[in-house]
Amino acid sequence: MGESKHLKRHVSPAFWPIHRKEKVWTVKPSPGPHPKDRCIPLAVILRDLLGLAKTAREAKLILAEGKVKVDGKVRRDGSFPVGLMDVVEIAGLNKAYRMVPHPKEFLTLLEVNGSEKNFKLCKILNKTTVKG
Repeated sequence: MGESKHLKRHVSPAFWPIHRKEKVWTVKPSPGPHPKDRCIPLAVILRDLLGLAKTAREAKLILAEGKVKVDGKVRRDGSFPVGLMDVVEIAGLNKAYRMVPHPKEFLTLLEVNGSEKNFKLCKILNKTTVKG
């Protein structure tokens, strides 16, 4: 039968920056590189975190124009999951943001400069155990 294609706001992850009692439905993240309990859909980022759109429909129109890149690839799906250390680029504003961990909000966007947006921080190179 499969999983539901819909997601109500009151059962969405608590760290999503959305109002729970404002409306009934929200964007459900599609299957992708991050699990649904550790990601935020791209439409929610454009609408609620960055404030570039007032509604999900406006966010869809921004995505349809191809102005948003995630990790260097143009993403046109509003339900694409953006997770830890992903870089979100907005072509019209010439800004880039990295999804980083936050102690209270779990995930938040941090603005990065032009040279830093090309790096993907995801690999542990060395671990050293220190006595004491």
